[in-house]
Amino acid sequence: MERTAVSEPAAESSPSAPAKRRTRLRRVLIGVSMGLATVLVITIAGGVLLYRHLEGNLTHAPIIAEPGHATPAEGLGHSENILLMGSDTRAFKGGSKFGGEVAGARSDTTILVHIAEDGQHATLVSIPRDTYAHIPACKTSTGQSSPQWNKFNVAFSIGGPSCTIALVENLTHLRIDHFVVVNFAGFQRMVDALGGVNVCLTHAIDDPHRVNPVTGGYIGSGLVISAGKHTLNGQQALGFVRARYAVGDGSDLGRIKNQQVFLSSMIRKAESTGLLLHPFSLYHFLDAATKSIETDPGFGLPQLKDLAGKLHGLTAGKVDLLTVPLSDANAYVDIGGVQASVVFWDKDRARALWQALKSDGPLPGTEIKSSASPKPTPLTVPPSSIHIRVLNGTHQHGLAHKVATDLASRGFVIDGVGDADSSSYTNSVVRYGVDKNESSQTLAASVPGADRQQDGTLGSTLVFVVGSDYNGTQAVTITTPTPSPAPSLDVVNAAHDVCTA
Repeated sequence: MERTAVSEPAAESSPSAPAKRRTRLRRVLIGVSMGLATVLVITIAGGVLLYRHLEGNLTHAPIIAEPGHATPAEGLGHSENILLMGSDTRAFKGGSKFGGEVAGARSDTTILVHIAEDGQHATLVSIPRDTYAHIPACKTSTGQSSPQWNKFNVAFSIGGPSCTIALVENLTHLRIDHFVVVNFAGFQRMVDALGGVNVCLTHAIDDPHRVNPVTGGYIGSGLVISAGKHTLNGQQALGFVRARYAVGDGSDLGRIKNQQVFLSSMIRKAESTGLLLHPFSLYHFLDAATKSIETDPGFGLPQLKDLAGKLHGLTAGKVDLLTVPLSDANAYVDIGGVQASVVFWDKDRARALWQALKSDGPLPGTEIKSSASPKPTPLTVPPSSIHIRVLNGTHQHGLAHKVATDLASRGFVIDGVGDADSSSYTNSVVRYGVDKNESSQTLAASVPGADRQQDGTLGSTLVFVVGSDYNGTQAVTITTPTPSPAPSLDVVNAAHDVCTA
């Protein structure tokens, strides 16, 4: 895919983004692009007018060729990388109601969206705003900036999307094909167009708007909400994804995790409500979305339509969200004579992540490992912890007592013997309650050939029905459970409904 660059400087109003927009941005990409295709198909008589209206909602800004920057080669086949940025600019109609402590625009939320070549999987990688990085020289409205070491989000303040793209390409060696920037109002409108989004909180959030004693301006997300399950409207959702100091450990990383959980819920909401199947609801959402975003000129409605076709069949279970792996999440460096809090990437793990995206391969740690001879499931519950009632399922008199003696010699605890409901069992059967799966595995391993059947009516005692195939017991080896190693990357799958702090 050819990217056309221009040399004009970025306008001063180039947006930037707070970490809350991450959520909205990802939904924009999948929801807007997939939804657009449906709109174009179902709006027959009025289709042209609707199309023109949505196209007219969009605003565009060129990707500027930054001084000395070499754009990386394209990725595998037709995979695409789209940089999503949230902007906290108030420079739009009604923007003042979101507070005015700071002027201009920042981007506290940046997400690299990688869409696989087959369109059947998407990976959304959040880049922490406090990443300590070497920001390249960038064109500005007054000339050109000098290269500098600073926090990642400073690039947006210096040169808008183009400067941020150059920085991301330098850090990842991935080519960015397009960008999308979204503002506060747009995020609220999209959430409201969905009828709200569900979230589950393990702790209450008490983050009202309040005066910053240092600056005299206002701080706080404005969200005050109890623990538990809630359906957030647009205003509450904006507060949720913006909240930082009143959430978790108060870090930007905790806020990023909340944004990933919120976005996952947003994607599930769109799926569960059948948004794409309801023309009026879909148009309402698309109208809200397209009013809220700025893209490069090569990423308009025609390109979104093409992307929609590529993403046909993409479900929440095929969307993974994660944060760039870090080696130090609580570092301090001197920036302009001030000790600033920053984070450092884990170079090896980050390099493996970018290589996986570039090759369209599985994320590190998620590879499917094949084995010609798969190992049997390890047994973790010892016989001494397993209580059994033995039932005779054959015509052989006294077999239940014999089997009970055999099992007791292996260490099992016998709670009684009796006759089964039938004397025609050819196969021995281990029956177990819903929470005794591991115990049943131990018993079945001790009686070769026995089948296992879950029985919801059983409690802590297993039932062993002796069949005519019974041929004695054998000793088993118990493996002491050990904690599983942490996965290579902390990935959130959009299909999973989880509670967050």
